[in-house]
Amino acid sequence: MQIRVSGIDASVTGEKRAYAEYRFFAAIAPYETRIRAIDVVLTRQRAANRQFLCTVRVDLSGGGHVKTQARAVHPIAAIDRAAERTAWLVGHHSGQRFSLKSHAFSS
Repeated sequence: MQIRVSGIDASVTGEKRAYAEYRFFAAIAPYETRIRAIDVVLTRQRAANRQFLCTVRVDLSGGGHVKTQARAVHPIAAIDRAAERTAWLVGHHSGQRFSLKSHAFSS
């Protein structure tokens, strides 16, 4: 599985890129065999209070794809929301339900 992170109108620093890769890998780990690649694009919107938009496209192993987006004032929050939505959509698409709360990150 490949996770590609890029930015449009937003600087994707090494720290943001590493966080996005980690967050998406952790969120979709239960579905790893069903996923071929994930493309994550972080954009800073000029309108809408200059929020960040995280757009995700998941290429599934059996063909087809899943897309989602999430907005937030902070880029990390947009990444988090998009990762959670992506995991839910892939699980829903594959017919396998997985609770993120049961595998929450330790603080």
